[in-house]
Amino acid sequence: MLAWFLVAALGLTDLSPAAEAALRPLTEAIATARAKQAALPENPIPRERLELALTLDQEPLKAMHSVDLSALSETDRLAAQAEAKARVDAISDETVATVLSLVPPEGWFSNVAYGQDAATGAFLVIQHADTALQKRFLPALEAMAERGEALKWQYAMMYDRIAVAENRTQRYGTQMQCVAGRMVPSPTEDPERLEQRRAPMGFRWPDYAAYLANFGAC
Repeated sequence: MLAWFLVAALGLTDLSPAAEAALRPLTEAIATARAKQAALPENPIPRERLELALTLDQEPLKAMHSVDLSALSETDRLAAQAEAKARVDAISDETVATVLSLVPPEGWFSNVAYGQDAATGAFLVIQHADTALQKRFLPALEAMAERGEALKWQYAMMYDRIAVAENRTQRYGTQMQCVAGRMVPSPTEDPERLEQRRAPMGFRWPDYAAYLANFGAC
């Protein structure tokens, strides 16, 4: 089983050795996540499946920060970019299908019932999916956040993601865009009161300036 996962992690594109080497962090991250998948019991419970979805969603994205294609030829760079996108998209399709198959009657995953890692896994999978799915789950996520069964910052980030996708101003300043080579906040409503709106949402940064310090060049 593990051997099959390792082969799948390598993708199907016939890349040059240089391109394969450049994508090694992504290849290894996917292989590690697949190994965790293979280690699950034969009939994993929903919590275990959602916790795995968290791993599958996050580990490849984190690995992409270590992928450097700058030394490749243009042909190899384009091929490597396409392959990386195909690998990440395939995992996204898989994790979205997992989350959709597990949605409970109340419409979202309570961190009380499923545990925070599982609930966060579901959130990140949908946050990285399409806008229609985000709009489907936002009301239930908001209701659970108000009851203390979901994290308010997750509601805030999903709200902003939908607003930006629909060309509206965001409310909590979480979404960024590239302008003149720098990452800057997408248009935000009533910027003067932004800190007041963010304060009750439980973001881990002490203020908005600390959040923006995480971003630099595009």
